[in-house]
Amino acid sequence: MAKQDLHARQFYEWCQGEDWEAVVDLNTQALTKCAEDRIPLFGRPLEDLRTPVLFVGSAEDEMCRRDMEEEYEQMSRIVQNGTVHMFKTGGHPAILTNAELFAGVVTEYLGR
Repeated sequence: MAKQDLHARQFYEWCQGEDWEAVVDLNTQALTKCAEDRIPLFGRPLEDLRTPVLFVGSAEDEMCRRDMEEEYEQMSRIVQNGTVHMFKTGGHPAILTNAELFAGVVTEYLGR
């Protein structure tokens, strides 16, 4: 789905370079294998994470679960120092579809 979306394609190329498609394919394969083999995505429990975490998303993100905000809220309670910011509008990814607002949220978060 992401590979057909023009904005997603541009974003992936911007992040990962000309070979972005191979990166996306390999990442998808790795995540699928982890799910099939029930391999945890993290080497340690999220509860052990001490670094502050900012969970950011867009309520209109067509590529994520409809209950993404609820999931982010749950994860923010699991980690030691989690914060959630959800944009009311914008698609996937939030950093692209809400670029200026996203920058403001991150700048404010880092300045606390």
